[in-house]
Amino acid sequence: MSDTQGISSHCLFVPAHIDTVHPVDEMTRLPTLLQIMGLGLVLALGALLVPSPCVNDCQAAVADERVTVVESRASYNFAQQITFTLQASSEAEITQVYLFFQATGDERARSLSIAVEPSCDIDVSYIHELRHSPLPPFGTVTFWWQIDTAAGDSLTTEAQQFQYMDNRFRWEQLSADGITVHWIEGQGGPAFGQAALDIARTSAEEINAELRGPKPTILDVYIYDSQHNLSAAMALTGREWVSGQAHPELGVAVVAIPFTEGYTSRMMRYIPHEITHLLVYRAVSPSAYRYVPEWLNEGLATANERLPTPEYAMALEEASAQEQLLPVEELCVPFSPNSRTALLAYAQSGSLVRFIRERYGAQGIRSLLEIYANGASCAGGVQKALDISFSGLETAWRASLEPQAPWRAWVKQIGIWVGLWLLSLLVAVPMLGGLRRR
Repeated sequence: MSDTQGISSHCLFVPAHIDTVHPVDEMTRLPTLLQIMGLGLVLALGALLVPSPCVNDCQAAVADERVTVVESRASYNFAQQITFTLQASSEAEITQVYLFFQATGDERARSLSIAVEPSCDIDVSYIHELRHSPLPPFGTVTFWWQIDTAAGDSLTTEAQQFQYMDNRFRWEQLSADGITVHWIEGQGGPAFGQAALDIARTSAEEINAELRGPKPTILDVYIYDSQHNLSAAMALTGREWVSGQAHPELGVAVVAIPFTEGYTSRMMRYIPHEITHLLVYRAVSPSAYRYVPEWLNEGLATANERLPTPEYAMALEEASAQEQLLPVEELCVPFSPNSRTALLAYAQSGSLVRFIRERYGAQGIRSLLEIYANGASCAGGVQKALDISFSGLETAWRASLEPQAPWRAWVKQIGIWVGLWLLSLLVAVPMLGGLRRR
């Protein structure tokens, strides 16, 4: 017979043994009969209360309400598909299964109803097509199941997690102080990894000293061996690639640094730049990060590069000399996709942040971030944090870029001494006049 049908069995009732060998008188037989009747009544009631074995195995679980998860797992091919698999058994028929999964940064979990044939044992799988619905790369994916039975019972499994890495490559890694650098196997040895880790640790420490934000507990840096491979990875996951990527919500920075001569110079530019975005995100809180204007976010990242980018200085000098600087208000929003315009936008933003540091110090930077985190407008944040209008700040910054004639530079250097000399004259002249009148 099938598992879903009843299974017959023989149910045997054994009556109490009555001794008929020795005769007894009537007075003796009455209590005995009463005892036998009482015992029979107890056995009859017991038979009613004890569950009958003459029932289907699945249905017998109604009272027990047990569901056992035999296996729950997930496997994936990067940017192609994820396969979720569940094996479970129950003493009551399993009639419905739901899958829930959520990637880091997603606002809510995705839910799917998995159709099953009612059975006490199930083996189901679901394939999620990443080409149609990509997930953030290098993030954590959390998943769990809900299993419903014919008895009306429901089991929600414990959440499981896996790291969604680019498994097209094998990765080496090195960690210290909560920071882990990953690089493609064969594209750099221990010295390569140690250099990246040292730069990441030093950068994080110095940047946090200025921002005074929460110290990151986990920070990952993934280093691709070429721009092509990084660009392909980002395109496959629905992301655009510039010169590096920071995913603040994931605590992940992704850069392209080939294992060639001069790789340390690239590390000193790219790694601090992307780490800055991660730490700004933590400093202002995830919900307020979107309020930080682009010029401040990218300006901090550019100014924090441990080795200046020569192209930025050249672009800034040329635009300033030709009076073709971008209006700073245009830098409040994401930069233009035009490479030439974007280069100038990065150069101007970095220069503006350095100007603010020199004039207002680290406190000026922190005040700006705090005001913007509270939702201030691009221009309003400058007014509130620095007590200067947005246009006034731009004017002062542009003036600082103007080349000075040699005599102006000389005057600037000796200006304090000239000032003291003039002050002494102002004090001495009245005194001399008084002496002459005498």
